[in-house]
Amino acid sequence: MIIIYLCNMKKIILIMLCSTIYYNSIGQCNPPINVYSSNINYYNADVNWNYQTNINNYKIRYKLVGATSWSYKNNIDSLALTENLNSLMPQNFYIWQIRSYCDTIGTNYSTWSIADTFYTNTLNCPSITGQFTNNISYNNATSNWAINTNVDRYKIRYKIYGSSNWSFLGPIFQPTNNRIIPSLQQNTTYEWEVMAFYDSTSLCASLWSIPDTFSTATFIYSAFNPIITNTIGNTICNNATKLTLFASQSLNEPDIGGSTITSDGGSFNIQSISIGDSVGYAIMNTSTQIISATLKAGIITGQNYAIINSYDSSGVIIGFFAIENTNGGIKISSTSPNDGNDYTSGFTSEVNFNNLFINPNINGPLNFYTDIQSELNHQFNDTATVIINCTSSISEDSQKNKISFEIYDLLGRKTKFKDNTILIYKYSNGEIRKIITLKK
Repeated sequence: MIIIYLCNMKKIILIMLCSTIYYNSIGQCNPPINVYSSNINYYNADVNWNYQTNINNYKIRYKLVGATSWSYKNNIDSLALTENLNSLMPQNFYIWQIRSYCDTIGTNYSTWSIADTFYTNTLNCPSITGQFTNNISYNNATSNWAINTNVDRYKIRYKIYGSSNWSFLGPIFQPTNNRIIPSLQQNTTYEWEVMAFYDSTSLCASLWSIPDTFSTATFIYSAFNPIITNTIGNTICNNATKLTLFASQSLNEPDIGGSTITSDGGSFNIQSISIGDSVGYAIMNTSTQIISATLKAGIITGQNYAIINSYDSSGVIIGFFAIENTNGGIKISSTSPNDGNDYTSGFTSEVNFNNLFINPNINGPLNFYTDIQSELNHQFNDTATVIINCTSSISEDSQKNKISFEIYDLLGRKTKFKDNTILIYKYSNGEIRKIITLKK
C-alpha cells in the first residue's frame, strides 16, 4: 500500500510540474481581475477590469449565455480599463471574459479571466406608445406616435405585413412625432414600429414599439386629359412676339412621355441666336416644389434647328427640347425621362420664348397643334387658334388684347371641351369656327 501511495504521489507531483511549466510558457502576464459590467442598456453594456502592468493589449470575448460561438474585441489598448460591447440583443443574458497579451506579436498571453454575466435591460430608455396611422393613400401613409420627454430623435422601420425585410426612416428629431411612409404598394397591408434614442449617440435606445398596421388603398388613375394653352404676345403679322406654352395635369393622371407642338405658320428666328444665348424662361409648379429655369440655346444647326437647354438656378441642365422651322411653321418636340412612376402628382408648366417667334405675314388664323403621348401610350391632341392681323390701322390698345373664345355645342349651349365631339368656337373678334378633336 505504501508503494502504491508513493507512486501516486509521484504522478501528482509530475502533473503539477508539467502544468506549471505549460502555464509559464503561455502565461507570462496575468489576466485582469475584478471584472464587472456597468451602464447596461438594451443594446450595449460597458465591461470593466483592473489595471495590469507589463501589458501590450487586451482581448475580450462575449456571447449569449448558452450560445456556442463567441464574438471578440481585439487589440484593446493596454491603458484601457473599460470597453463598450454593442449591437447586443435586448433582454438577454450575456457572458464575457478578458485576457492579457504580453507582447506585440500575440504569442504570449494570459488565461481568460473569470467570467462575468449581465442582462441587457434598462429603465432609462422607455419605449414609444400611442402609434396610429392616417392619411392613407394607395402609395403612402402618415405614421404618428406620442412624444416622450428627453428624446433626442426617433427611427421608424416598416415592411409588408408577414414579410421579413424591413425598410427604415430616420433620424426624426424631437419634437417631430410623425413621418410619411413613402413608395408603398397599392392594396397592401403594412406594419411599422418606432424606436427612440435618448442621447445623441446610439447607446440609450429604446425597444421597438408594438407594431401598428394599415392597408393601402387601391389606386384609381385619372383620365389622361392635360390642359394645354399655347398663346402669343401679339397678333401683328410678321412681328416678333412672345410665345407661351402652358400645360397642366391633375393628380393621378398618366405621366406625359413625349410631346410635339406644331403650327401652320410663323417661324423661329434661330439665325439671330448663338450658343449660350438666353431665349426665355420656364416655371413648373408641382405638389412639393416650384422649379424655375432659364432657357439657353445649346446646339444650333443652321437657321432651322436648335436644341434649347433648361438650366436651374445653380447652372445645372435639368432638361432640353428641340425647336425647328418646318413645313411652313414651327415644331417643338420634347421627351420626358421616365421617373419610374407612371402617374403624376399634378403640376403646371409654363415655357416662355422671349420674342423668338415671328408671326406669319398673312391675315387669318394661326393654328397651334399639340400632340402628347403618355408613358402608358395614351394619346392627347389639342388645337389652339389665334387670328393674325396685317391691317396697319390696328390701334396699340387692340394689339395688346388677346383673342379669347367660348365653346358651344350644336344646340347653342355653352359647354366645355370634349373629344370626338363637334364644338362651336366663338372668338372675341367675331369669328366662329366649328372644330372636332378626334381621340382614339
